[in-house]
Amino acid sequence: MQTNATIKDVAERAGVAVSTVSRVINNLDRVSPETREKVNRAISELGYIRNEMAASIKTGTTRFILTVVPDIINEFYTAVIRGVEARARENGYFTLVYAINEVHSAAELREFGDKLSSLVDGVVWVPSMKKKELDWLAKKPFVQVDRMIPGSKGYSVVVDNYGGACMAMEELVEQGHRKIAYISGKGEFNVDVERFRGYQDVLRQHGIQIREEYICQENWYQETGYTCTEQLLKLKDPPTAIFSGNNQICIGSAEYMIEQGLIIGKDISLVEFDDSLVAKYLGPGITSVEHPTYEMGYMAAKMLIRLLDGEVLEKKNIQMDVRLIKRNSVARVS
Repeated sequence: MQTNATIKDVAERAGVAVSTVSRVINNLDRVSPETREKVNRAISELGYIRNEMAASIKTGTTRFILTVVPDIINEFYTAVIRGVEARARENGYFTLVYAINEVHSAAELREFGDKLSSLVDGVVWVPSMKKKELDWLAKKPFVQVDRMIPGSKGYSVVVDNYGGACMAMEELVEQGHRKIAYISGKGEFNVDVERFRGYQDVLRQHGIQIREEYICQENWYQETGYTCTEQLLKLKDPPTAIFSGNNQICIGSAEYMIEQGLIIGKDISLVEFDDSLVAKYLGPGITSVEHPTYEMGYMAAKMLIRLLDGEVLEKKNIQMDVRLIKRNSVARVS
């Protein structure tokens, strides 16, 4: 094996032009399978390692995609990351991951963007941020996942939040529940608005009163599930069922219920939006709206890479379907 082999050495070994080797390395078209195989064989035999920095300077690209998430612990976000990474790898891209959330100031976000804009070709963006905080994103092609930023001109991959919320609520109503509480975050994003709208519309359609004391909207974290559930179940006329807006809220809700000695699916009913390992194995198993997070990450990376390739996408916003997974957390109310 030759060390410090150059692209010219590879071309000579394969019997092709240097430009052909470059096309193979960059996974470009107009190279026959036979020629591609010869070049890859020569690369392997010579131990050729591409100088990524030199290639970036020459082409103006880095072959890096940045995935920005609120945190790297929540399995929702790790699934998105895995989806992005899988599609990126298929197309010869590398991935970077950065966790950022609402505790960062607008100035910190701008500094973050300035430093990273030269290191990556494009961005897959997951956190909830306002448009004015994300002006730096306009410098790079980007695709939003799960949340659409109001006023943003970027591309997005979301789920049917309204339809999913309606599915969860219909299941509760079908089982006889009329006193249904809703716990979620509160904001102006599609997730906040559409899930809450689904909750309200199903109640209206069945002639069930929307009771303000049954609505608790703070943020999307576990502690919200806990404190809101405590507040709801201490009411003089408490709900018989709770719809948790996401998996973290559901964990908090279940934590309080279990502490109080309540049996989920018997003493109190609980459904959630997202579906997670916790939902599958917590207590009797929580009835959930399945959120195709891995597929969303994969689709976002696919869209982003097409943009990086100079394509004009007909659809700026992709909405993915959801489904209700029935488990044993909903009691029948006569």
